[in-house]
Amino acid sequence: MPLICFASPSGGVGRTTLTANVARELSRAGARVIALDLDPQNALGAHFGLDLRDAFGFLATLRYAADPRAAWRAALRSSPSGVSFLPYGQLGMDGANANSASLIEQPEMLGTAVADMLSVSGVTVVADLPAGASPALAAILPHANIVIVPLLPHPASVAQLPAIEGGRFAGGGSQAVVKSRLEAGKLRVLMNQWGAPGKLAGIIAQGVSQQMAGRLFGAIRYDEVVPEAAAAQRLLGDFAPASPAAQDMAGLAAAIVAQINDTSRDRQPTPGQSQQLRNAYGLTSLAEIMPQTQSPVALKADR
Repeated sequence: MPLICFASPSGGVGRTTLTANVARELSRAGARVIALDLDPQNALGAHFGLDLRDAFGFLATLRYAADPRAAWRAALRSSPSGVSFLPYGQLGMDGANANSASLIEQPEMLGTAVADMLSVSGVTVVADLPAGASPALAAILPHANIVIVPLLPHPASVAQLPAIEGGRFAGGGSQAVVKSRLEAGKLRVLMNQWGAPGKLAGIIAQGVSQQMAGRLFGAIRYDEVVPEAAAAQRLLGDFAPASPAAQDMAGLAAAIVAQINDTSRDRQPTPGQSQQLRNAYGLTSLAEIMPQTQSPVALKADR
């Protein structure tokens, strides 16, 4: 069954929000979904109403487990949205460092657990990875069907594109895996919070589209209801279903499913399919939301 990863070279780009809301949209479409928190910040559960004082979690206890397959089942939580989720668990700095060291020594612990999740009939796993290189990222990437890298409309995002394209953002031994995902069309870039206050949208669109060509998936529009929903510990589709960001999340989920179905049939992208995918599922394209004063930058077709 599919594994969808949200990963990025830097923090603060919306990985956790995207993970939670895409999981919710996939669940609404009828999938059995597990949202997997692999980030020591332990923030994913808050989107599903997890009590912030609840310290128990999957990855925080994995290194003590005799059987990683039993460990994830013991930590699995349910939510009113219908999404099952695995919180990371609460750890201090020393505990998080010990966890990382354990995953470096025994990456198969996490790999075995994820493979077991994916073996459950009808289950889709949506994973929130920590920012930058991490042993959790290295362990989970070989199982991934699609890796989505969210970026913000900020100059720093353009500077990160070479590291994304070459797989260097993953670090260590997982670079080759990321590069193979990229070459297979499974690594995609998503612009998040597009249309946020500022005048750099056109310049950033040019940089992203020229560097990443047809691997640009689309955009999630800037919307003030996103932090409001997070503060209320609710998902966008429940908090403000008619909002632009909620509509974009639904379109993103549908486009991800279509992309996975195509790659699972070994269908390589043809010219124009990236734009067709966005149009078919309502996923906002950069050309649609660039300022009118800028000349639209045509997205190059997938190679």
